[in-house]
Amino acid sequence: MGITVKPGFIPAIGTPLDEEGYLVEDSIRAETERMIEAGCSAILCMGSMGQQAFIRMAETRKTAAAVVDQAAGRVPVFVGAMDCSIQRARERFELMEDIPLSAFVLTTPYYEACTGEEILNYYKRVAAYTSHNIVLYDLPSVTQSKITYDIVVELVKTVPNLAGIKSNDMYMLRKLKVCGEVPDDFLCCFSGMDVFDIGFKWGLTNYLDGMPSCTPYNFSMLDRSMKAGDYAAAAKYLTNILDLRDFFLANNLWPCFTAAMNMLGFAGNFAPDYCTGITEETVEAVRREMKRIGEL
Repeated sequence: MGITVKPGFIPAIGTPLDEEGYLVEDSIRAETERMIEAGCSAILCMGSMGQQAFIRMAETRKTAAAVVDQAAGRVPVFVGAMDCSIQRARERFELMEDIPLSAFVLTTPYYEACTGEEILNYYKRVAAYTSHNIVLYDLPSVTQSKITYDIVVELVKTVPNLAGIKSNDMYMLRKLKVCGEVPDDFLCCFSGMDVFDIGFKWGLTNYLDGMPSCTPYNFSMLDRSMKAGDYAAAAKYLTNILDLRDFFLANNLWPCFTAAMNMLGFAGNFAPDYCTGITEETVEAVRREMKRIGEL
């Protein structure tokens, strides 16, 4: 079916929730608007960084509808519908089928590892339950199951609404871009953030991660620099983003991400509800890092 996405970054936006796990709608609308202002090419709603696996089922529709409405057709909106069985994913589709989103995004089932045959069966059957496009989400570090080049090519042949894939496998995406076995408009989203600049040089000009939500300035400048061919400047902005990411990972990822988002004016909790908090000292350290890289 195909999706038109201009070159550039695709933020996997965070999902702000209140203490009871309900969507803070004004906050996600403001976040969506900030990503568009920063120059994003599309938005992924309820991806990994968007707490898709943790959100109340009843809040998924409200979340997708708010982002699609706020985007108002200015950029495509992809919506995560990952789950552990065909019928559970089907239920997610049914909640959101009438929303004019650009594609549902699905990992392989993630509770147990799947064989290649099971992955093919899952996507072929689940895609038939929606009229929307499907984008594959290759995340073997979580799902225990790798989506291979051969699987993608087979699905392209048999799933008419398959429109793309998100993966950090640079070599597979590069091969898909040049192989001639997938349509020219097949979307290849690169998620290997450590080497976004290298991927861009290779022609992987759609790149996706959750960090743009809390680093809109640096991602905007990274994108501009790469498009202008100024890879020295691009390296500076990418290093800023990676430094902040690494700080989060070393000091409790989700609460640090929440602190950064709150500092940018986006209210709510962006962490799974079982996460423990961070100290005021760590919050201040997040603030110092955000100032150092120019986000505050």
